Amino acid sequence: MKLYEITNGYTGYSYVRVYVVADNEKKAIELAREKFKEEAEDRIAYNEKYYNNLEAEVMCENVCQEWVSEVLD
Repeated sequence: MKLYEITNGYTGYSYVRVYVVADNEKKAIELAREKFKEEAEDRIAYNEKYYNNLEAEVMCENVCQEWVSEVLD
């Protein structure tokens, strides 16, 4: 299983993202899309672009091992 950071191009105080643990990128995006879609339902200003324009980046190749991210701000 891999840890993915999924972004949608939107920003708030920082860029909008979710983290997903999944076997592959396709599944990670599928799971993230549902979470973004839930969030969009609560906000009138968000349209389908909020949950359909997703990009995935692998943060950790194997979540069964110890891992730490880079320092972020």
